[in-house]
Amino acid sequence: MVSAAMAVGAFISVVVLLTRLGGGQSVFESDPWRVLYQGDVACVALCAVVAVVGSVLMGRSLVFFVGGAGLVALGVVAAVGTTANWASYVSAVAAGLLIAAIGSLAVQEDSRESLQSWLFAGALVGAWLARPLEQCRSSVTYSGAYTTTGTPSDWPLAVGAVAALVLFAAARFTGRSHARFPDDNGRSATQRSALGPTLTLGIGVPVVALLSWWWFIATVGSGDDIEGGTWAYGIVLLPVIIVGVWWLPHRNGLVLLAMLATLTAAAGLPKWQGSWPMLLVFVLLIAGGLVSGRRWAHPTIAMGVLLACTLMTAIDESPWSTAGIVAAFVVPVAGAHVVAACLPTTAPVSTIAVAGPATLFPVVGITVAYSFSSSSGSSGFDSRQLTTTEVILAAVTVAACGVAVAFLTRRRPPSDIDENALLP
Repeated sequence: MVSAAMAVGAFISVVVLLTRLGGGQSVFESDPWRVLYQGDVACVALCAVVAVVGSVLMGRSLVFFVGGAGLVALGVVAAVGTTANWASYVSAVAAGLLIAAIGSLAVQEDSRESLQSWLFAGALVGAWLARPLEQCRSSVTYSGAYTTTGTPSDWPLAVGAVAALVLFAAARFTGRSHARFPDDNGRSATQRSALGPTLTLGIGVPVVALLSWWWFIATVGSGDDIEGGTWAYGIVLLPVIIVGVWWLPHRNGLVLLAMLATLTAAAGLPKWQGSWPMLLVFVLLIAGGLVSGRRWAHPTIAMGVLLACTLMTAIDESPWSTAGIVAAFVVPVAGAHVVAACLPTTAPVSTIAVAGPATLFPVVGITVAYSFSSSSGSSGFDSRQLTTTEVILAAVTVAACGVAVAFLTRRRPPSDIDENALLP
């Protein structure tokens, strides 16, 4: 029951971050400085900071209460159905609390890797299905900030929040009494000593993402050339993440590199636009990748597959024009495999990675948003392709993540190192 609660909670959180924030304000046509405190990227940054700080401060006795409070807040905002700015801020904080709760819950020492696999299953499914499912909602339009406007009461989200709340309650009262955490905040002695680097990375990534988005908006306003889209500006996140992950002890930051590589490869893929049953195929592919990643972990090989798929999206010559569609079915498996192979990790790092699909919006957001906002309504994969600049930057990102993973996997896992004993 705990695993189901975490998977659904992660799914709802990512869907909210990708499709429910921003207040419907078109920041493209206003003062660029407003994007620092208003709009979807600003709200995502707020959520990410709340999540990582909450996971550090949260005791195990508060996990279910905080997660439940986040779900209640999301349900209320969904039922109200407003696009006011306050609703986006409330949703961002609520999603952050929910991510912090499920991230902390997933570090129960007796089943940490299994629970975190469920956690990232929900996050990956949310990243893949958020925008396709958004197309199925009525009265949905996109503003210049690629946020929804004019929506009625969001009953799908409200029902999902209620379902997740029921699962949380069931997990609270039916969970195993002997399940334990390394300490009251789900950290071992060695992990507690790394809170400085973790907090710096957890706060630094969304802040740099927000600043790069502001940089892009300011460039748009000045009329300068933006051939590479947000990729050319969001690429500054790459060294920040790699240096931050290298700073973390052991292999704790590997999963963040895995999420970055997966999302980068996915951004250039043809997007499915049609009947929803096809989306279940992607869910099964993600599940298969997670299972294979846990049983036969080969993260460097999976990274190589992601790089190959990224390069395949640049092919538009017949008879290889379908290479991108093939990659669309391979990336979910390879991405989920590398994520599972990079587990387990700590609670704060898991919250950074779960928020990744939205936090990394400045890197790949333009591509994703354009492909879904310009749908023709016909069923099938769209035909939009990345520009040469975008493909190069995407390939550099995936390759850099792969090299970093190859080096970091040489580090010994925490279990091989004296952690001054786990607290009972």
